[in-house]
Amino acid sequence: MKTLKLFFLLIFMVSLTACGQQKKYISYTVKQGETIKSIAKKNGVKTKELLRLNPDVSRRPSPNTVIIIPNKNYNKSENLGANKNFHTVLKQETLFSISQKYGVTVDAIKKINNLTGNNLSEGRIIQIPVKTVENTQEIVEVEEIDPNAIMHLVVKDDTVYNLTKKYEISEEELYGMNPTLKDGLKLGMNLRVGEKTPIKNDEDLNLFVDSITSKPLNIVLMLPYILKTIDDVNFEFKKKNSLLNIVTDFHSGALIAIDSLRRQGMRIRLKVMDTENSFSKISSFMKTYNFENVDAIIGPLFLKNAKYVSNEVGNVPVIAPIYSKTQTNVSSNNLVKVAPNKSLLEAKMANYLLKTYKGEKIIIVGDSTITSNRKILSLITSLKTNNAVTDITILKPKDGYIAKDRFIKAIDTIQKKNWVILVSDNFNVTSDVVNNLGVMPLEKREIKLFAFEKGDNFDDVSNTHLARLNFTFPQTDFIDVLSVEVRSFQKMYKDKNHIRPSEYASKGFDVMYDTLLRLSNADDFNEGTKQGVSTRVIIKFDYSKRFFGSTENKGIFLVQYQENLELICID
Repeated sequence: MKTLKLFFLLIFMVSLTACGQQKKYISYTVKQGETIKSIAKKNGVKTKELLRLNPDVSRRPSPNTVIIIPNKNYNKSENLGANKNFHTVLKQETLFSISQKYGVTVDAIKKINNLTGNNLSEGRIIQIPVKTVENTQEIVEVEEIDPNAIMHLVVKDDTVYNLTKKYEISEEELYGMNPTLKDGLKLGMNLRVGEKTPIKNDEDLNLFVDSITSKPLNIVLMLPYILKTIDDVNFEFKKKNSLLNIVTDFHSGALIAIDSLRRQGMRIRLKVMDTENSFSKISSFMKTYNFENVDAIIGPLFLKNAKYVSNEVGNVPVIAPIYSKTQTNVSSNNLVKVAPNKSLLEAKMANYLLKTYKGEKIIIVGDSTITSNRKILSLITSLKTNNAVTDITILKPKDGYIAKDRFIKAIDTIQKKNWVILVSDNFNVTSDVVNNLGVMPLEKREIKLFAFEKGDNFDDVSNTHLARLNFTFPQTDFIDVLSVEVRSFQKMYKDKNHIRPSEYASKGFDVMYDTLLRLSNADDFNEGTKQGVSTRVIIKFDYSKRFFGSTENKGIFLVQYQENLELICID
């Protein structure tokens, strides 16, 4: 009998031990109306952590869904990452470096954790497989990764030749950056393949930091693929671009963004809706499709339709990707305007002039229109906030043009430094300014030309003259052709579509890529907009949320001509 009691006592103690080992995480049944965010808040954990523990569960799980949550009563001194069978991913760690640490293969780690991609987010907990003959590998010395380096994880079918072509570097450069390559290219190696482009911003600028999480994202893309009608009031694209070309280019760029992020481990579900540029079609989608679990809607293309959708889908962010002349008067709490308002161009230029002013002679050139007079008055008011600005001359056409001798008389040849600010968009006035100033000898004078925008009025002037004048202007998009990121996108696009990406293909990539990254790194898009400034291929994203109204992008580039005709971004 004593033996029997001892046997049952032993079973009881083993059961207690097993239960104790299971207290780190416990199951939780989702209740009606609960979301991952509300459950995380209720249990005192981060939403990101909950999503990592439940990678197959959406942010709005159905009632009665069983998920795993950390046990609040678990002894925090017991670190799961310290267990030999588990590992907590540290900053900058890769599958390869972890496999080297534990002496197992990358494939073995991926298999036991059901991983499809090669990227791991910081803080993620992964299981380490037990060493066997099949999954054990030789330990290779891995050097510390430079955060400014562009890295490439070697996968099947990679060769030295392919890598040099992909990243446009020589074999000597590749071997020089990666001394371990002398022993041969090995699966899972993390190779240095270039340097990230330095950011030319003020040191206090809040820069958006890219990182990939594994939480699933549901995105809807609304574009008019089959064109039934064109509203002339809203058709604001350049004449040389047909609406169909714009739509297909935007779509193809968006797909490149999705492909790129999926390869980095992001889980994305895309639903494409053809609005047909028809309000009735959009209205039908609003009635028949359940947008409850959608993280963001990109589109519709035209702003009035985007506003309608934003009013119909609750709190789901609706990303309006294209500029509209009416956008200052269109607002909705969950509407996101990607294209900055034109008034921000003037503000950007005026702020730059105030910030860099050092006693230059200022000459403002306008015309007699109401718009030009308003800009002149606004600029003078801004400049006068700097008490040092005293010498301002205003030039306007007489008899339809501005004679050369009037420019010569206005230009200061004593202090030699002159700022000419063109606020007119008149073709003749623009031509008079550029042609007269562009040929003036610069030995006795320094002349710099500024404008609030480089519009069609500059189409017929000499770029050589603009370069001599260091022409400086703000604009809403800019492509740094020397940037590694830009060249990488252009190569990906050309490899897939066999042509170079257009302006709208680049915008499609930027809008999709930035939207997904902000959603991936925050609880929702609204929180994602607070994570800082990001510059993609052609667009700078600097979101500003009004207390009431839409979320608006205020990202503006300040561009300047160099003497060699190169265009650079200076702010």
